[in-house]
Amino acid sequence: MSYEKSIFEKTKKEDYLREAIAIAAFIETRRVTTSNGIYWSLEDASKGKDIYYDEICLYAGSSGIIHYLLQLWKVTSDKKYLEACKEAASYILYRWKNNQELGKNFSKWAFSTGYSGVGYVILELYNVTKDINYMNLVVEIIEKIIKEAKPAVNGNGFYWSTAYKGIVGDSGTLLFLLYAADKLNQSKWKEFAIIAGKSFLSESKKYDKGGRYYIGIDPAYFGFTEDYIDPNFPMGTAGIGYTLLRLYEESGDKSFLQAVEGLQEFYEAIALEDGDGALMPYSLPNVRNLFYLGYCHGPVGTARFFYKLYKITNDPKSIQWHDKLINGIIKTGAPEKHSPGYWYTHNQCCGTSGMTNLFLGVWAENGEKKYLEYAIRTGEQLLGYAYHSYENNELQTKWYQAIDRVSPDRVSTAIGLYNGAAGIGWALLQLYLAEEGKFQVARALDDPYPLYR
Repeated sequence: MSYEKSIFEKTKKEDYLREAIAIAAFIETRRVTTSNGIYWSLEDASKGKDIYYDEICLYAGSSGIIHYLLQLWKVTSDKKYLEACKEAASYILYRWKNNQELGKNFSKWAFSTGYSGVGYVILELYNVTKDINYMNLVVEIIEKIIKEAKPAVNGNGFYWSTAYKGIVGDSGTLLFLLYAADKLNQSKWKEFAIIAGKSFLSESKKYDKGGRYYIGIDPAYFGFTEDYIDPNFPMGTAGIGYTLLRLYEESGDKSFLQAVEGLQEFYEAIALEDGDGALMPYSLPNVRNLFYLGYCHGPVGTARFFYKLYKITNDPKSIQWHDKLINGIIKTGAPEKHSPGYWYTHNQCCGTSGMTNLFLGVWAENGEKKYLEYAIRTGEQLLGYAYHSYENNELQTKWYQAIDRVSPDRVSTAIGLYNGAAGIGWALLQLYLAEEGKFQVARALDDPYPLYR
């Protein structure tokens, strides 16, 4: 059996679902079976690297793949996907009990690369299965997060990492605590997150051209000098601002809201504007003329801050900047044109499928058809770059992409949620559900857009 589609045939909603299923088939070829459960080999992305993200992390490993397969199971009702999730969870439980040390990570308790992301996905699985072992694991992770928190130097709040304060590090841990507290009705976790978050209240810095910013990541990570500023989302100012807004939402403490004052002015000072569109630079002052478009260093991520700011303050200027960032993506010619910073990347972190998630999120919020149409254009791009193969008469789909971003000539076929095929499949499932009139999405902790349309 083979899949043959006429070159003249228009994309149908069923194509998105077929590709999502074929992605799972490709991921399955990377399955590693142990006596303690399964995980998926990261060989496609890690080859030639001295150290890579851990096999169980959300960004590239099993936790992210569980998240994807759970969504695929919900859409297809095929129990093999849920069973794979359970087998992978068994291995995660084994790792937690026997070897908690992780591979490359920003913090042991990080969301994308550490145990906050693991806990987030295991909690998703608990909500489906009601297996008490999953809830116990989440509780143990959170208890250890709280136990290992260190008092801030200024005596106000707690921290886990001195080098990574953004969503890739401490901010992501705080978001997980708030999320889990809500899902499991644990007020003490929320109270601790609010207390810990006070460590940010004296951390903003004045920008010489106007406004204020935060340092989200140690400049040494990128080999930059001490004056390095990351203005964008998971590693920079926007993500910390988003976390402060969430802390304000949960606490009502206006000091968190006051801590984002000046951030909008900072963005106004650094933006590259073109009429009703704008983009933020990759970094300051080092890489001022490179513009990523994705989640990691671009508007797909940073728009989330402005959206949340608008929802809380109702300031029309915030939603104007939100819309300007989205228009900035479109004005570059994306998704069809791959400009510098948007190389041949299709993943959630820095590529096309992250745009799919953004456009569908905005469409879910305001119902404007143009955003659904932009999302469909991203879907066309994703399908156009898909590589098909067959094994045992089963269609498999993968993408060759430059996931290292700063090394656009390095191409691989990653399988993870943020770096590869699982995240692309997640986006295609969203498109399928949107076209079906049944749109819903299991959003990440730092994604504020509506769950349904």
